[in-house]
Amino acid sequence: MKNKYSIFSLIKNAFSYHENWQKAWKDPVPKKEYDVVIVGGGIIGTATAYFLSKEGRKVKVIERDPTYKTASFPLSLGGFRRQFFQKENILLGKFAREFIFQIPELLKTEKNPNPTASMVTNGYLLMFGPEHAEEQYKALKNHEACDAGTKNIKGSELSKIFPYINGEGIETATYTDNQSEGWIDPFMFHSALKSKAIELGAEFIKGEVKSISDIKAKTIISAAGCWTKELLKDIPVVPQKHTVFRVKCPKYIKEMPLTGDLTTGVYWRPEGGEYLAGSPNSVFDATDLEPAWNDFEELVWPALAQRIPAFEELKLTGGWAGYYDCNKLDNNAVVGKHPKYENVYMASGFTGRGLMQAPGIGRALTELISTGSYQTIDISDFSVERVLDNNARPEPYVL
Repeated sequence: MKNKYSIFSLIKNAFSYHENWQKAWKDPVPKKEYDVVIVGGGIIGTATAYFLSKEGRKVKVIERDPTYKTASFPLSLGGFRRQFFQKENILLGKFAREFIFQIPELLKTEKNPNPTASMVTNGYLLMFGPEHAEEQYKALKNHEACDAGTKNIKGSELSKIFPYINGEGIETATYTDNQSEGWIDPFMFHSALKSKAIELGAEFIKGEVKSISDIKAKTIISAAGCWTKELLKDIPVVPQKHTVFRVKCPKYIKEMPLTGDLTTGVYWRPEGGEYLAGSPNSVFDATDLEPAWNDFEELVWPALAQRIPAFEELKLTGGWAGYYDCNKLDNNAVVGKHPKYENVYMASGFTGRGLMQAPGIGRALTELISTGSYQTIDISDFSVERVLDNNARPEPYVL
């Protein structure tokens, strides 16, 4: 064999600072074979990576924007609730609640020995007018069947519990006590999940997947959120832009629950001496995240002032916009194996509930992939087939 490293070759390559040598060995670390590749490293993809890694799976997560500046989860209000219509959503909310309270134990790592999601347990209050009352009474039966722990409040008695609220036009309301629902810090929750998944062996890389066929893995999971249709064109999940306003009021009620008024679609909660309030308006397929500033004076402020008289003195101090990964068929998640592919699963279309359902969805997908069926919570009715067959199962209360 000819000696590549003669005195002449050494002198020659010295002039190029030894940058022109041919490789004399293969890559030192052989390419891993992955059991599962997840497209999308947001809250759903990361929670799924955590649960799969706990089961000993080799997992790679591909995320095109590791800053997550346009992802859904960091731009949300961080709400956690069990108050839904569909039983599956109620049970997913219960699972998340238990998971959140076990974060210090479940997500502890060597690098992060004290993980937290900074849960604020102020509770969650939903108010309904006469037009939604009958539907809500049906929902309460599902709450009871799932042991959701919600309390029904007559509209006429609302001000006795929350004296700052004007109950006019409210037929009924549901509330969970201040030890079981509220909101979290989305970034801290995501960071804790990601750190633990990595400690368990998951690999997170930056990259953009143009086609499902480009991925080579035993199992592929699309957790691409708002951009699901780029990979799976037959799934009706699209970006839906929502605006959140930051407002200041002379009267600050620190103990106020995260509150949703279904008569107007406006929702709000306290935050650091101010309040955050969401607009009921949304825009499908928006190409930017510019807030809908006009919504504040036209929709949000009037609704807030009517419901809480002290809010007449609100002052707008800021705002932002973020995306929901909206399932246009029925506002419910699309989860499971895609019937047109041999090894493709998906989880998307949460329509504003991804953060609060991520633990349950991650667990459910892990069970489905590992055993062929759901074990903890049966979410078969959220299947991909139902969407392809146009079989809607609406979740009416989207905030």
